[in-house]
Amino acid sequence: MALGYMVGRYMSKRKSFTNGDSALNREQRMSATPKEDEELVAIATKAIGSFLDSGSPLLAVAACTALGEMGRNGPLLIPSEGEGFTKLAMVDNMLARIPSGKETLKMKERAIQTLGYLPVGDGDFAHQKKLLQGLMDSVEAKQVELQFTVGEAITSAAIGTSSGAARDPWTFTEEQYSPPDNVKSNDVVPWVLNSILAKYIPSQNPHVRQAACIWLLSLVKKLHQHKEIRGNGHWGFQSHLGEATRPKISRVQTLMVRGGVMAGELSQDVASKGLGLVYEMGGEGDQQELVSTLVETLMTGKRVKHAVSEDTEVFQGEALGKAPDGHGLSTYKELCSLASDLNQPDLVYKFMNLANHHAMWNSRKGAAFGFNIIAAKAGEQLAPYLPQLVPRLYRYQFDPNLGIRTAMTSIWDALVTDKNMVPTLPLYVHTPQQDSYTLTGDGHTLTSNIWRARESACLALNDLIRGRNADDLIDHLEEIWETLFRVLDDIKESVRKAADITLKTLSKVCTRMCESSGLAAQRTVAVLLPTLLDKGIVSNVPEVRSLSIQTLVKVSKTAGNRLKPHAPRLIPALLEALSVLEPQVLNYLSLRATEQEKSAMDAARLSAAKSSPMMETINMCLQHLDVSVLGELVPRLCDLLKSGVGLGTKGGCASMIVFLTVACPQDLTPYSGSPSATVIVSLTVQCPQDLTPYSGKLMSSLLNGIHDRSSVVQKAFSFALGHLVRTAKDSSVEKLLLKLNTWYLEKEEPVYKSSCALTVHAISHYSPDVLKGHAVVALPLAFLGMHQAPGPDEEKGESHDATLWNEVWQEHVPGSFGGIRLYMTELIDITQKALQSQSWKMKAQGAAAMASIAKQQTGSLVVPHLGMVLSALLQGLAGRTWTGKEELLNAIGSVVSKCSGELQKSAPGQPSVPEVIDVVLKECRKDNLVYKMAALGCAADVLQATQEDRFSDMADILIPLIKKNSAAKAEERFQLDLCCLMCERLKLSTWRVQVGVLLSMKEYFQGLLLLEKEKDNQNFTALSLILTETCSALTFPLENKSYSSVRTEALSVVELLVKRTGESGQWECVSGKSREQLQRSLSTLQTDSRPDLRDKAQELRRHIQSQP
Repeated sequence: MALGYMVGRYMSKRKSFTNGDSALNREQRMSATPKEDEELVAIATKAIGSFLDSGSPLLAVAACTALGEMGRNGPLLIPSEGEGFTKLAMVDNMLARIPSGKETLKMKERAIQTLGYLPVGDGDFAHQKKLLQGLMDSVEAKQVELQFTVGEAITSAAIGTSSGAARDPWTFTEEQYSPPDNVKSNDVVPWVLNSILAKYIPSQNPHVRQAACIWLLSLVKKLHQHKEIRGNGHWGFQSHLGEATRPKISRVQTLMVRGGVMAGELSQDVASKGLGLVYEMGGEGDQQELVSTLVETLMTGKRVKHAVSEDTEVFQGEALGKAPDGHGLSTYKELCSLASDLNQPDLVYKFMNLANHHAMWNSRKGAAFGFNIIAAKAGEQLAPYLPQLVPRLYRYQFDPNLGIRTAMTSIWDALVTDKNMVPTLPLYVHTPQQDSYTLTGDGHTLTSNIWRARESACLALNDLIRGRNADDLIDHLEEIWETLFRVLDDIKESVRKAADITLKTLSKVCTRMCESSGLAAQRTVAVLLPTLLDKGIVSNVPEVRSLSIQTLVKVSKTAGNRLKPHAPRLIPALLEALSVLEPQVLNYLSLRATEQEKSAMDAARLSAAKSSPMMETINMCLQHLDVSVLGELVPRLCDLLKSGVGLGTKGGCASMIVFLTVACPQDLTPYSGSPSATVIVSLTVQCPQDLTPYSGKLMSSLLNGIHDRSSVVQKAFSFALGHLVRTAKDSSVEKLLLKLNTWYLEKEEPVYKSSCALTVHAISHYSPDVLKGHAVVALPLAFLGMHQAPGPDEEKGESHDATLWNEVWQEHVPGSFGGIRLYMTELIDITQKALQSQSWKMKAQGAAAMASIAKQQTGSLVVPHLGMVLSALLQGLAGRTWTGKEELLNAIGSVVSKCSGELQKSAPGQPSVPEVIDVVLKECRKDNLVYKMAALGCAADVLQATQEDRFSDMADILIPLIKKNSAAKAEERFQLDLCCLMCERLKLSTWRVQVGVLLSMKEYFQGLLLLEKEKDNQNFTALSLILTETCSALTFPLENKSYSSVRTEALSVVELLVKRTGESGQWECVSGKSREQLQRSLSTLQTDSRPDLRDKAQELRRHIQSQP
């Protein structure tokens, strides 16, 4: 290496002497130069060249570096071609090292550098184009930094002897150096530019395109004064002639734009720096044309046509992303759009200079281009546009594309030197020409058709609204909320997440704004609540509804009395939210649960709804209610009671009505019939005096929804009605109780009866004074309800309807006897209606009630009550027999027995004794056995009490019944025949028939009278014959190996026989032969595949063996 540098210094001095003397002196000096020096230089060159193929990497690198230093200062004194170490051999050697995988990066860099120096010192270098072509063809993937060295080498080799590399670095800088006038030119820059622009920039290989961009950047940077780069100064009128005649710099710009759009991030950076340099080089007219060309290329996508196959790789992965229409996106399109919006398209070049976002520019190669100075200069020129640029740039810092985000952050850091500008950002946006709500300088960014723009706008807005003053946001809150609600339903998941983050931040900001006590807080509530109620709560998007409700709850807790004007809209919205936010799986489980499980589940759900934040917010709103808002609130509650479908909503409305009833009952009277229960309860508590005018409508709405299939909702509505009647008019209460009477008597569905019981019980418990005022209507219904029989799935207890009715009756009458005497007429009327009902259950209930009246008043019934009671009982007997009708007979017998003396007296409207007996005897002729027995008992009581002679009539009824007992002998006659028939069928039938016969045989022996009678010889013989036939026939199914069902039923029959004969003490009727047959058949089951059959057979076999 020392030898090479020494030779290089010698050649450099010799060249300087040659260039600095006159022709005469130069001739003299050259003639005086000993030829021995040239021979020594040639020998040294060959000696150094011999180390290129050394096995030591250090020697090879040193040799390469030495040859490059010699070639930079002068021509190598070796043959151009031929045998041995020649210039061509050296070029081929070094070109072969560049793509080799065995060479180190340092060796490749020195080889490239040396190749670039060879044409610099030798104006007659014959292999200059071969050398350049080899460098341009040496592109490899994953060797990006190496291309900067290749670019420098191509630049030096292309300009040749005019290159700055030919200077003496100890005496001149590159900017100070100018080539001598008499130096021979070997400039091939036009050929290099044409090759790069025509072949390598349009290449389908992205690595080649990337390398070509780096070479172009090096050429433009180093040779910006070259005539091929700058053109002839008349670009404007030449550009229309076509691509072939356009100046090189314009073509460089076009192809750099295409390289920036199609390649990766580094290519974008390289193209950006190159375009910035091109722009700085031109004059005003040149810059205008370049701006037009660049804008047209970036915005319209027009570019030089070149062949692209379907395998062409346009993007590297997803580095640039895609637009919705599928076209590519790049940092430069964003920059061009920004410059166009500002009406300053030339600013796009300044932006590109600032987009210094690739790490390569911080490396030792990238830093050499000095773009930091260019960026600073561009930042100063952009300062006047900051008020317009800052909002857009601020949004771009949150772009999801890392390249764009990094580039824009770099521009932001260069332009916005005052970091305190962000808190005052709205000052830049609040202009007459722009809509300030977006805070991005683009009034449609949040709803842009580009998802990246929507996402970045959301994130920028999220960052910007933190710490804002209320005055900066109030005027735009409505539009911000509505727009973000739309974005929250975006098709892109990342956009939805960004909108969700922004909305949560906005919710916190608005809650904080409502906490203050000034006018701003009142304005915030006035703007925020209508937006959330009109756009958020009613949205079809679950996320929007959920976030709106959460915000409403938070704001309601902090707003206080400022909620009062909005309560008529806020309270119904929150009531609906009680059901909206409830997990839908609960409804699914409720539909598939048993009644008991459903009741428990519904009770838990309602309890959770009442303790939810929404209900807490409603209770806070109710504290500020008065008559001024009830007129608007009550109708909405009524609509909600009628249309609400959720359990929480219904229960919540009922509780609210109760709260209002207690607090303002007088103001509520006109609207007693609202949508939900908890709120109604609260209304009755909060404003009972103000509620009076609304009570009627509220009662009507509650009554329409009281038949809900959920018992919990029924109780909630009944609870609300029980409180609401205190504020209602007497006429409204009267209509309510009459409606309940009608439902109870006419409706057969259990839900109607239970709702009537719950409502009257609630009125009795919470408004006893009101019930006493309407006792004539309510208490007879309660008396009838006391006699309601429990359903098939109910147990008589505290929850049974009859228990509730009994509590109402006992609470409001002075004992049962006195209560019946007091309301005798009304009780008889309602029981007669029950007896005339189309429902058999209601008839039975009416009969039980009538019997209760008769029994409790027995001995004290006199005219006219005796005639009324007896006539009602006799009228109830008319018609067919139904379950419970015997209660009427018992009551008639009791009344006639105790009041026979009064019945002997004639009175208007009172049935006579003969009439009573005729009706009872008619009932004795009915076919129903149970009813007939009750009728006969009643007839006996009546005849005994009245001493009437009706022997002949009774004989006609009873004697035929006694004669029917003779038919029992027929059973004894057919017992044996039936048994033989079954045994015969058991032997010769299919397995299905055998199973049926065995089942019949079980029923036969279950009811066989011979197994119940006492022992006598005749019965012993008959039973022995039956058992003998049966035991013989049972051996066939017991030994059936094919069907386990046949063996199972046969074992059941044997078990029944053993049990019945043992209980009746007639085991001796089983002969010894029959026992042996059974034991033998049972022993075959010891190997059965079913363990249960084996165990049962073994047990029966042991039992038979143990019998005497």
